[in-house]
Amino acid sequence: MKIGDKVRFLNQTGGGMVVGFGKKGWVTVEDEDGFEIPVPERECVVVEENAVAAEGKNIQTKDGEKLNIALAYDKAGAGFACSMANECNYNLLVTYSVQTVKKDGTTAHLTMFAGEVIPYEVKELFRFGKEELNDFSKRVLVRIVPFKRGQGLRNTNSHALKPVIEKDFILDPINLLKDGMYKENDYTTGKSYIIPMVNENVKELPLIQTADDDKLRQALKEKFQGEKECAQGGNRQGAGNSTGNTSGNRAFINGKWVEISKGNKEAIEEKALIKTSSSGILEVDLHASALLETIVGMDNTAILKYQMEKFNEAMKTVLRKKGQRIVFIHGKGDGVLRKAILTELKTKYPTCRWQDASFKEYGYGATMVTV
Repeated sequence: MKIGDKVRFLNQTGGGMVVGFGKKGWVTVEDEDGFEIPVPERECVVVEENAVAAEGKNIQTKDGEKLNIALAYDKAGAGFACSMANECNYNLLVTYSVQTVKKDGTTAHLTMFAGEVIPYEVKELFRFGKEELNDFSKRVLVRIVPFKRGQGLRNTNSHALKPVIEKDFILDPINLLKDGMYKENDYTTGKSYIIPMVNENVKELPLIQTADDDKLRQALKEKFQGEKECAQGGNRQGAGNSTGNTSGNRAFINGKWVEISKGNKEAIEEKALIKTSSSGILEVDLHASALLETIVGMDNTAILKYQMEKFNEAMKTVLRKKGQRIVFIHGKGDGVLRKAILTELKTKYPTCRWQDASFKEYGYGATMVTV
């Protein structure tokens, strides 16, 4: 059952359009007179899916004016299906193109879909077989134009016309072949491989939510205390290096911890995702040059996606070690990678604590996470 479905009541007369969800197990139904009625979901039966578009209604849900759009890839027969999930009350004009290489070596864009996706719809755009996987998994360009069909915006001051959305990314064919990439999600009824296009419902939380003097002082105190503890821990680790049993003799590579010896030190550390500094601190270098042998054919979106995959891989490795500290080196740059890391920490790892890593060791370009 989704917003926009038409339902009828099982234990009483009447029904209407689903316009929202309340507490667990309850839905809000708008009847023919415009009244909103809270009803247990188990007492409703769907008689028409996505009736909102057919009846020309403009459902104004709590977050309906905010765009929430994603691509969903599913296994279909011997191949794959690409769909677009439109979780908002805007109509969308969509084009989906893939980059192709001609015989003369020049590139061109082949349009796989051009059409409209109506509000609260999961629309299949096209299908392709496994033999076509390499052709459809190169550079992808998606253009989306949100608009309201025959209806004005509810509040033009706070909900202005939406700009055109353009997403340019590399679709990795390996992700479509791995069963583990297909997961339960908020867009489709089954398991799908989801690539978000835009989600205005996700709010960016500031690193320090309130900037009053007391809380600011407390944050600075914790930061410097953490650096002090790291330095003390590093001295203790360094003192024991002669035993050969410290964490400085291990590195995380290809999904497992590997012991480092003099003979394999350079080869191991060059390929390792997680390294141990001389002071015993776990480090992950997320610079593209450290993670990838080449970035040819990859745009900024694809590079950032790969960097965040490695960030999550490292976090899962240390997540069960309470009190473990790990430093992610992201560089100063324009702050895109750092912002993505902080967003991921807030949404996926809320129990962890994070702060700027030691300025003396890393400058402005690193974040230390404490599990």
